[in-house]
Amino acid sequence: MNRILARSLTAVAVLALGLASPAHGQGIFKKLKQKASDAAEQQVGDLSDQAIDSLLATGEDVITCRVTDTNCIDRVHAAGKQVKYVDKSGKPVADQPDLQGKPGGSAAGSAGAASDSSAPPGSGVWLNYDFVPGDKVIFFDDFSADHVGDLPSHEDVTDGNASVVEIKGHKYLHTTTGATFWIDLPDTLPDRFTIEATYWAPTSGTNSMVIRLGQGTDHPMDVWCYHASGGVEGEGAHGQKHSEQDVTGIGDNDFVQCRFSFDKGYVKAYLDSRRVGQLNGLVFTRTNQLQVRLPAAPDEQHPTLLTDIRVAEGGKPLYDALASAGRVSTHGILFASGSDRIEGESTPTLKEIGDMLTGHPDLKLLIEGHTDNVGDAASNQTLSERRAAAVKRYLVDHFHVDAARLATKGFGDTKPVDTNATPEGRQNNRRVELVKQ
Repeated sequence: MNRILARSLTAVAVLALGLASPAHGQGIFKKLKQKASDAAEQQVGDLSDQAIDSLLATGEDVITCRVTDTNCIDRVHAAGKQVKYVDKSGKPVADQPDLQGKPGGSAAGSAGAASDSSAPPGSGVWLNYDFVPGDKVIFFDDFSADHVGDLPSHEDVTDGNASVVEIKGHKYLHTTTGATFWIDLPDTLPDRFTIEATYWAPTSGTNSMVIRLGQGTDHPMDVWCYHASGGVEGEGAHGQKHSEQDVTGIGDNDFVQCRFSFDKGYVKAYLDSRRVGQLNGLVFTRTNQLQVRLPAAPDEQHPTLLTDIRVAEGGKPLYDALASAGRVSTHGILFASGSDRIEGESTPTLKEIGDMLTGHPDLKLLIEGHTDNVGDAASNQTLSERRAAAVKRYLVDHFHVDAARLATKGFGDTKPVDTNATPEGRQNNRRVELVKQ
């Protein structure tokens, strides 16, 4: 990638990752965490107002509530914080182990996630965001199946030294030397697909993650992201083409969400909520492999980290799929982990649904919520109902859709469309479906 420019930015200590921490701060941090943990351990029944006040006073961004404790849930939401749902035994419900692309949980700052991720859909930084994830997952890896210290089991490392580490309860592929690995896909990449990954690298040196499509063919193409920029480069009818942009407002310790959308020869690159590159008329060879190159780190205290790699096939526009099949599944509506709070990244999908309902005033929909089988079945059922209701509420509030046109139903984990034995299958099973009425 001879046209990707090296970045020389100020070096940082990765305090948010827990890789380095001032000795004098450890005692205070430990006491606060212990206080929150002690309070959370008591949350098996409905909480009193005093108990909720105590939890809110700890300063934690995520507060644990029993899934049936509506007073706790409403008060935590009113305080601007996020809810972690548990069942009556204190066990997390629904898709808690899979973190929707945000390491350490979906709360901003819990492991350095970008601060704009807490903005609601359709507002602020998400107002003009247009990335829609593919609707059928063909590869997903959060390294949860791997042992700490081992090579990743689903990627073939061919150069450098990389191993799996665990930080704040989430696993990452970690390297300081730099590494190249291959991802084998079940089939050749389709015309429309998306690639997503969560990435961290120090803000000093040459620190881009590069994904190459068509490696070893006559027409390869590269997409990449740095700590604060990203882009795409490939071959067109008139030679090499290149599109890249820097972004501001990303903290030194923030993970970034690298996202790429492919529609035949039209490719877009995103970093968090910003579109940082787009090219059309590209010619590249689709294969059943991806090559990923991770950069070397400046030292052992500032490693390169990667997780939540997701490759998904794109589908028809929602209305076309709905008209032909009577129902359509979407993975573009994202929720905070274990919660019914809709994430800002859901903006494009919600807008497509809202525009569809506005443009077809006779259309009536049943909104279905579905989960995987992780967690208690009864709690999964409750959460799926709350999530379906949250989608309806958003469409009514923001697109002024007549509530009588929208019905909701939650199915929990009772109607899987894929196996729950693989990460890809669980991703496909966590979905919102729209059914024409």
